[in-house]
Amino acid sequence: MLVITLALLGCRNKDYTPVEDSGLLQDTSGLTTMTDEDGDGWSANDDCDDNDPDVGKATAWNVDGDGDGYGTDETVEACDQPAGTADNADDCDDADPNTYPDAAERCDDVDNDCDGEIDEDVTDVWYEDADLDGWGSDTTLDACDPPEGYAARDGDCDDTVASVNPNGLEVCNDVDDDCDGEIDEDALDMGTWYADADADGYGAGEGVETCDAGDGYVENGDDCDDASADVNPGAVEVCNDVDDDCNGWTDDDDPGLTDGTDWYRDADADTYGAPDTSTTACEQPTGYVDDDTDCDDTDADLNPETTWYEDADGDGLGSDTSTESCEQPSGYVARSTDCDDTDAGVSDSITWYIDYDSDGYGSTAYTAEQCDQPSGYVQDATDCDDGEADVNPGADEVCNDVDDDCDGDTDEDSALDTTTWYEDADGDSYGNASVSDVECDQPSGYVADDTDCDDTDATTYPDARELYDGVDNDCDGDVDDAWWTGSGNDGSLTASTETNLTDSGDILVYGVTAISGSDVTVDATTSLSAGDEVLVINVHGGDSAYTNVGVYEFGGISSVSGTTVTLTSSLAETFGESSNSDLTDQTIVLQRVPNYTDVTVQSGGSLIVDAWDGSRGGILAFRASGTVSVESGGSISASGLGYSGGATGTSYNCDSYQGESYAGEGDGDGDGACSAYNETYGHWANNYGGGGAHITGAGGDYAGGATDGDSWTGGSATPPYAGDTYGSADLGSLFFGSGGGGVWYGSTTPKGGTPGAGGSGAGILFIAAYEIEAVGTGAISADGADTNNAAQGSWTYGAGGGAGGSVWLMADVLDLDTDSVTTLGGIGESLHTRLGGDGGVGRIRLDYNELNGTAYGSTTTEEEDSTDPDVGASASP
Repeated sequence: MLVITLALLGCRNKDYTPVEDSGLLQDTSGLTTMTDEDGDGWSANDDCDDNDPDVGKATAWNVDGDGDGYGTDETVEACDQPAGTADNADDCDDADPNTYPDAAERCDDVDNDCDGEIDEDVTDVWYEDADLDGWGSDTTLDACDPPEGYAARDGDCDDTVASVNPNGLEVCNDVDDDCDGEIDEDALDMGTWYADADADGYGAGEGVETCDAGDGYVENGDDCDDASADVNPGAVEVCNDVDDDCNGWTDDDDPGLTDGTDWYRDADADTYGAPDTSTTACEQPTGYVDDDTDCDDTDADLNPETTWYEDADGDGLGSDTSTESCEQPSGYVARSTDCDDTDAGVSDSITWYIDYDSDGYGSTAYTAEQCDQPSGYVQDATDCDDGEADVNPGADEVCNDVDDDCDGDTDEDSALDTTTWYEDADGDSYGNASVSDVECDQPSGYVADDTDCDDTDATTYPDARELYDGVDNDCDGDVDDAWWTGSGNDGSLTASTETNLTDSGDILVYGVTAISGSDVTVDATTSLSAGDEVLVINVHGGDSAYTNVGVYEFGGISSVSGTTVTLTSSLAETFGESSNSDLTDQTIVLQRVPNYTDVTVQSGGSLIVDAWDGSRGGILAFRASGTVSVESGGSISASGLGYSGGATGTSYNCDSYQGESYAGEGDGDGDGACSAYNETYGHWANNYGGGGAHITGAGGDYAGGATDGDSWTGGSATPPYAGDTYGSADLGSLFFGSGGGGVWYGSTTPKGGTPGAGGSGAGILFIAAYEIEAVGTGAISADGADTNNAAQGSWTYGAGGGAGGSVWLMADVLDLDTDSVTTLGGIGESLHTRLGGDGGVGRIRLDYNELNGTAYGSTTTEEEDSTDPDVGASASP
């Protein structure tokens, strides 16, 4: 009804003709004229919007009765699409909303997609299932629903047997039950079979799962030895060290043992067993025997071998007549000690004991019951070693790990030769005399020596190395008698390359500006500390003030405050020219002295300090509580570090300078005055120990041996004088070696040399240690410096060499190679016509108790030649 109404409302089919320029449409039927406001050719009655020329008359819409978007040939006109219409007439069944073009085809005997075909491409393939097991064969049928006798899946390899299909269970039946192309594989009912190598009906090893066993296989896999047919779970256990029945037990451990031996309990250990207490076993159990004839297993004296003695007189003691029986025979007794078996009044015999070693004491090893003493027997049975005559109750106990007196104790304190042992609490092998123990053997923690003076300190004992530590380390009653070795507070030192102790900070040097008692004022704030050792020494004076140059004193620091160093005691020496309150023109230094434990200078290594620069330097001094070792190729050297050689001048005649010495730097003015010796100018003369200066330079000196320089003409002019000898042979005063004289400036420079200074003297080298070892020539040296400086005029002239310095070695033991300690003078320039003089030698002092393996007693201290030191320089450090 709704469709019809819509159709009537939309029915506007009159034809109209526009009237020209009138805005009207003429009804062609001649009935009327209609208005067309928008001029699009449609009257207001037919125009869907007469105000819009782009909108014309109504559209014809196809009726869509089932609402699936597809309509029929029946139409309805309307400006806008009415409900229940479509814009096409393609529906082949407008009563079924599931039937229209492009609808999905379904198995329902209907042309769902309006393509003229029914159920195309939507049927399923069904497989004939004759045995109705849910699996079909190769015979198929296409249909929407499964036909009777058909299944949805194929793959049945036997469609006549319902148990055969891809889901079938494989069993042992020679059939491919699960249609996988294999027969009886992994069958549910297949058995596990075991190889039976020994054919005893029992297999072993890994089981094989198959339907059929095959030859040599059995169902039982419990055989524990498949190489022996006698061993299997069905066998019986026998004594053969084999688990015959495979139950995990062997022989006696198996309760099923069949052929064990019967063993009888031997409670009294007389080798005879009780017949009523037995066990069966392969091996003899402890406490059992194979005899069952014991009549009393609680009494070892009663058994078939028990001896009974005839007691004819009935006194309870038998004679020698005997019989063996388990039970006591009538008229017999257990004792055979009757001295007369015909007389009841004569009774027991005596027990005699064997005395093998004839020491009068017997043992119970053998006895004799008789009236008369048998040979080799005694009545005493207290010998504890009857094979040793020295061991018996009457012997003396001695220390031999034997109980000599048979008292049950071995080597007791009462032994004749015991030792008194002394407690060694600190483990240094020396004991405490106040704590002792008398023993044969050394007790733990005790020693035979009782000479330790401090058993709480392992570094303190007789012959110990004495240390400078406030302790009597060697127990000789003297404290710190090895004071020279120092404290060792600076630890060990090893030099593998050149090691400058000034640069390292081990040696610190300060100029002294004032001395007052124990207070020493220095020229800079110091890095010294309380406990440090220092050397105070006057190194350099002036031409008229040199009385106390060389004076030195070692001391310890108590405290340091700014530039004031307070020593542990007042200085005893006078360092100024006349007193310590006036240090004018004196160069006095305070230098730290390192205190090492051990010092090792390896091959290629060396120990040095900064050279003397006019105010400090040149002194290498240290101590070591242990060993100072200079290996071959190593050195400890103060060579060339002392007083400077004289400089060359700046004019061309007689202008060189004297070598420096303890009394000053030396003179030389370069005025060219060469005609005669000139005291004022210092030409030719020496500067005390310094080499003289002229056109050539003389050698500096210290202990002697310096040479003059050549005269400038070689004729009447006096040559420059060699330096003077100075100092003390015992090094009670310490000096540098003096410098050689300089060479004149010259007019030309010779080949191989340049104008320049003389050689510098050597410095001071002081080493105090427990032991000093030196290998190789010049291993420990304070040699003067050579010089090659020369100048040329009409002739060529040379500078002088420096002098050797001071070497002082203090040690308990010295081990020195030949020429290993040297203080040689330096060689003057020696390549040209007018030669410079050579420097003199320095001084060596050696203090020791032992030198190169030889101990020395009291000797005298004497000056030593640097090339040939005397082993008797001093008796003790």
